[in-house]
Amino acid sequence: MKRISTLVTLVAAVWGLVFLLAPIAVRAGGGSGGSGASGGGGNTGSTIKVSKCFYVAGNSTMLVNASSSNSSAHLTMYSLSGSYIGEVQNGGGGRYGGTVFFVAVDPVFVTIVSSAGDSITVPTTPFVL
Repeated sequence: MKRISTLVTLVAAVWGLVFLLAPIAVRAGGGSGGSGASGGGGNTGSTIKVSKCFYVAGNSTMLVNASSSNSSAHLTMYSLSGSYIGEVQNGGGGRYGGTVFFVAVDPVFVTIVSSAGDSITVPTTPFVL
């Protein structure tokens, strides 16, 4: 069991380094069918970029910085299990972040959802001074 835990930690660390070195951009797309839900559909043409998604183990906090091409959108963050973490503050001009979230454990990956219909899933990165 310890070997699996070590492997998961190593994979998360590698992904964290990959995403730390290059900001992430995902082009929004329309959802795929299956649930029958509607409301927006189609490509909004906007983009969310995440430049920082740090988890600080010592005090169970996260620091997130993001940007959106839709400067009036509300960005909300969730864990992969769907648990609400909080809203990423809008700093104006399409810049979001400087937001500190208190979380009990590192969620490893988070999904940021825009009120414009865009979303992006990114790994958390351990914060090291």
